[in-house]
Amino acid sequence: MKEKIIYGIFTKPIHVEKIVNYLNQYTDISYVISTRKDEIHSLKFDVGISYCFPHIININHPIEDVRTWYNYHPAPLPEYPGIYNYAEAIKNKVTEYGVTLHRMTMKVDGGNIIEQKRFNLYTAPTSVNELGCLTHYFLFQLFKETINTLGVG
Repeated sequence: MKEKIIYGIFTKPIHVEKIVNYLNQYTDISYVISTRKDEIHSLKFDVGISYCFPHIININHPIEDVRTWYNYHPAPLPEYPGIYNYAEAIKNKVTEYGVTLHRMTMKVDGGNIIEQKRFNLYTAPTSVNELGCLTHYFLFQLFKETINTLGVG
């Protein structure tokens, strides 16, 4: 029998509805979700997930019972770490981009890559909105493909 894991998902308000709607389709996925950094230490969960969360989570500050942390990063790593990745990619006139799921470490966006989705842009994007829309589509696909496997085993 599969072990019951509670995911603690931290994200921006704009992503809450789609994440909740997706996860509520499954009776075997338990989670708490928050948009607030101050709730990281008050919620009970086994595996932490940062999904485009706009705050750095200090994983060195122990949180009782949290086994590990994962980050859904809206850019290909290691090429585009941090929060200004869209602007940098536009400046570089990229025609391929991607999204990354990685294990979190002390170094921001520096943990082992679990899964990556790369996609062709065909022409270089000219705005943050253009690249952001494409990226968030693929990031949510990556989330749906991997959420059931995190922290298992």
